[in-house]
Amino acid sequence: MYDRESFSLWSHVTGTAVKGKLTGTRLRLYPALHTTWAEWKQLYPDSLVWDKRSDLGLEGTRNAYEGYFANPNQLGIFGTENPDRRLPGKEFVIGLTLDKVAVAYPYRHLSRQPLVNDVVAGQPVIVVFSADSATGVVFSRNLANRTLTFTSLRREGKELVMEDVETKSTWRALAGGAIRGRLAGTRLEQLPSTTGFWFAWKGFYPDTLVWKP
Repeated sequence: MYDRESFSLWSHVTGTAVKGKLTGTRLRLYPALHTTWAEWKQLYPDSLVWDKRSDLGLEGTRNAYEGYFANPNQLGIFGTENPDRRLPGKEFVIGLTLDKVAVAYPYRHLSRQPLVNDVVAGQPVIVVFSADSATGVVFSRNLANRTLTFTSLRREGKELVMEDVETKSTWRALAGGAIRGRLAGTRLEQLPSTTGFWFAWKGFYPDTLVWKP
C-alpha cells in the first residue's frame, strides 16, 4: 500500500511502513472478520453495505481472483516459492501476533478442532472456527480479571454458540457476546488477526509457530 501524503510504502499484512518518510511506523491494527455475506448477515442483520460504483457498474460483484485462488501452484503474482512445506503454500491460516510471537492456525486443523483454548505470549486466547463459512475469529479469554475456558461449540438454529466452563454462560461464538447465564450482556475482546495463505504468512513471519490439535 502507499499513502498519498508521504508516498511511503506499507506492508498490507504487518501495517508497517517499509519505504519512504514514515519507514518503521506501524499502523494501528483493528479486528475484522473474513467471512461470507450470509454469515455476516446472520451476525449483524442491521449492517450497512458499502458499494463502489464506476462507469463499468457496481464493483465487487464478482471475484477477480477466481483463477488465482483455483490454482494451488501459483503462489503470489510473481510466482513465489513455498518457504515452508509443513503446509501447502495456499493453505488458509488464521495468523495471530502477540508481543512479537506469531502463530498460524491452519484451516485443515481447525476443521478438526474448531474451538481452541490457547495461550500465546502468556495471554489466554480462544480461536473459533466455522467450517460452514470458513470463518475464523480470535478473542481474549480474559474478562473482568477472570480467565475463561470455552467448550460445547454447536449450532443453535443458524447461530454458532459456545459455553464457558466457569459460569456455564452461553456465547455467540463468532461475535463474542454472552447471551445467557451469569455473564449475559458482556463481551469478549476480539483480537486483530490475519486470514491469508500460508506462504504469505510465513514470508512475513518466518519464525511463526504452527498450531496443531
